[in-house]
Amino acid sequence: RGPRGAHLTDAGRLLVRHADVALGELAKARRALDVLAGNGVGRLRVAAFPTATATIVAMAARSVAVQVVDAEPQEARALLAAGEVDAAVVYEFEPGGPGSLIGEDPMLLCLPAGHPLALGAAIDIADLAGEQWVVGDGCPSVPSLVELCRAAGFTPEFSPIQTHDFGAMQGLAATQGLVALIPTLALAAPRRDVAIRRLRPQPRSRTLRYVLGDASHPTAERFGDELRAALVLERRSLNGS
Repeated sequence: RGPRGAHLTDAGRLLVRHADVALGELAKARRALDVLAGNGVGRLRVAAFPTATATIVAMAARSVAVQVVDAEPQEARALLAAGEVDAAVVYEFEPGGPGSLIGEDPMLLCLPAGHPLALGAAIDIADLAGEQWVVGDGCPSVPSLVELCRAAGFTPEFSPIQTHDFGAMQGLAATQGLVALIPTLALAAPRRDVAIRRLRPQPRSRTLRYVLGDASHPTAERFGDELRAALVLERRSLNGS
């Protein structure tokens, strides 16, 4: 003790460092025991955007017990920073963000099934000059689309009808004659009255990442491996093989 209160001695500081390590290892052991016992406490808390939740997260959850929260990337990262989830599945259009790579989610062209261009397997972006695009306000795929169109010699025209819902985009393509860019994961069940085609040149893909907040969770790393395996299976399913 001193005139300004109590302070740790050198021995006390050494003991605290070892105690922190011991308490951390004890917490890991408790989580591992919860998982082994099948208790809800042991579930990995994961924030994921909806198209991932419906596909690769659902498939990976068959092997790892998880509690899933629907959240777009920005919200998912906020939940992770606040410690409200253990991990997050996010996407980005500019690669190099935090987290480990899951894989790529290519953007595909959606247009009415009866559109003359739907006869081909791939469509040149230049052939879409004059078409109206349906996008969501502030959609992160728009800058890449504008860049591709301008390189092809035209500026894309956007429909006054806006939505972030990929199912709604398909509906608007079918009923309003609009075209849209839709990520592959959102096309697990495409409508029969739309055509899904590759676009040339290929738009920038969504890069899928798995970000850990609590790497000590006993199933955190395993779930990341399951996500990567699920993406491979999902791609094979969509390709019909």
